[in-house]
Amino acid sequence: MNQPRNVVEMFLAQCRAGADRSALLAKREGKWQGISWREWEAEVRRLAHGLIALGLKPEETATLASNNRPEWIHLDLAVQMVGGVLVTIYPTLAADDVRFIINDAQARFAVVENLTQLQKLPKDPVALPKLEKIILIDGVSDDPRVVTYAQLRQLGNQSNDAELADRYENIAPGDIATIVYTSGTTGRPKGAMLTQDNFMFISETMLRTFGIHEQDIYLSYLPLSHVYERFGAFYPAIRAGVKIYFAESLEKLSANLQEVHPTIFCAVPRVLEKVYAAIQEKTNASSPTAKKIFNWALAVGRQTAPYRQAGKALPNGLALKHRLAKLLVYDKISARLGGSVRLLAVAGAPMSKEIAEFFFALNVLILEAYGMTESSAPSTMNTFTKYRMGTVGTPLPGVEVRLATDGEVLMRGRSIFAGYFNKPAESAEMLAGGWLHTGDIGEFDDDGMLRITDRKKDLIVTAYGKNVAPQKIENMLIVDPYIAQAVVIGDRRSFLTALISPAMETIAQYAKEKGFNLPERAKVAECEPLVQLIRERVKLINDQLARYETIKDFRLLDHDLSLETGELTPTLKAKRKVINQHFRELIDSMYADKAGMKPASGSGESAGAF
Repeated sequence: MNQPRNVVEMFLAQCRAGADRSALLAKREGKWQGISWREWEAEVRRLAHGLIALGLKPEETATLASNNRPEWIHLDLAVQMVGGVLVTIYPTLAADDVRFIINDAQARFAVVENLTQLQKLPKDPVALPKLEKIILIDGVSDDPRVVTYAQLRQLGNQSNDAELADRYENIAPGDIATIVYTSGTTGRPKGAMLTQDNFMFISETMLRTFGIHEQDIYLSYLPLSHVYERFGAFYPAIRAGVKIYFAESLEKLSANLQEVHPTIFCAVPRVLEKVYAAIQEKTNASSPTAKKIFNWALAVGRQTAPYRQAGKALPNGLALKHRLAKLLVYDKISARLGGSVRLLAVAGAPMSKEIAEFFFALNVLILEAYGMTESSAPSTMNTFTKYRMGTVGTPLPGVEVRLATDGEVLMRGRSIFAGYFNKPAESAEMLAGGWLHTGDIGEFDDDGMLRITDRKKDLIVTAYGKNVAPQKIENMLIVDPYIAQAVVIGDRRSFLTALISPAMETIAQYAKEKGFNLPERAKVAECEPLVQLIRERVKLINDQLARYETIKDFRLLDHDLSLETGELTPTLKAKRKVINQHFRELIDSMYADKAGMKPASGSGESAGAF
């Protein structure tokens, strides 16, 4: 296949190659229903004609706020086909943030999924002075700005093929394809401008690196609004002609995996943490015999791990044990992911090394990747032939990575963004010296594998000058079966504390075994047996840390951190600034009357609440 210059050429080439093969499927009325590549092209062309009829001009921005669904990608491709620039908006964002992005991106067009999203756009022209047209995917409205999806399709019947072809044939590799606003963990988001060539580079690199082909099956559930799903997975799937399914929802992901049997599965660490917790819970609740078999298989997996990682044959006796363990345990674990996954990639947030090693012992290889919006998602990645748990692999071909004197990860190459929209000063700072300054702290091992140790801005500097990487401690905490989420606190404080979300399902089984009543979630902090359990679990982690890294006190949260509460980013990373605001009183209570505590040094027993 000739190398396409832009996303539209890539899409059209695959539509010609795929023709009547099944391309895109979603569940309608309880059944998986789909369209062919030929039908997909016809739909995108129809919408593109409709956008021209509405007046969308080349290089103009159009925002899109919707959950994953076929219409999302149809409109994305249609906007690009007419030469426009798609600006993605997470459907979970609050109205104020949505209005900010529309205004900052200077959008005349906005696409919204339903009336809930439409309500975030006030009719007062003062609030959204440039917005002229709103395309509503589901529902109807008397708002004069609204054009329904059905009406847009109807407008597309009045086609001008020559004008449309002229538009997409003039899209150059350096043209801006999309603007993706950063998650804004430290303030108002900035619009990262990503080019057509950024798209093409990542798609081609993923195909070459992982041998993605048209027999593969992909299940899309991570938000397309995020660069990880769209750049790192969905567009490479289009490039290769992969059959793509849309998951019904995150809640139905497990059931959809069993139905679809994907060969490619992309995840954020939180998804795999939940699978890990479910395996632990089921094992703990199983019979003594079943528990013994599982632990034996886990031990066998740990024995075989060095051989498998080195690509060496297993000794005969160990090979026999491994085959038996696969039959008894490993295949059942694989079945949780649909039973056919050959490429399991994880990115978007730090992955616990212990959880990755746990899955590898159970014959499931997780390939951790690293990147950011400004680098078009994946920049370094573990591969089938070179991988190491606890690292994010080596730079992808065509990406250069080096470390600054303070350990900050710097990158350059075809994947690097064009700068922030209308923010020349911030762009220049981010791209100083021709290198993307990631804000992440990292280190290379002897084999050139990159390990991310923390975010530069997240590093905690205690009142006594100790530098602490909170993600290291948080990853140790969440591996514990009784802890679901943890956020370490302590910047400019005398000691470290933590906010902990207990793993309620696992704890419910523990409470049943110990004979105490578990209160409703809002009152978990008042349950002394539960508090004591978490205290004991935290102490086990403290015993593995230097004294200055230990958690001296903690508070149990009455709810899980979530997107809905604004405490997590779309890739489920903690928004530390928001969390500090939401739980200010709870945090302050851990430091009240403790200002006189001396700085910890060395190792030994934890202090404070322990």
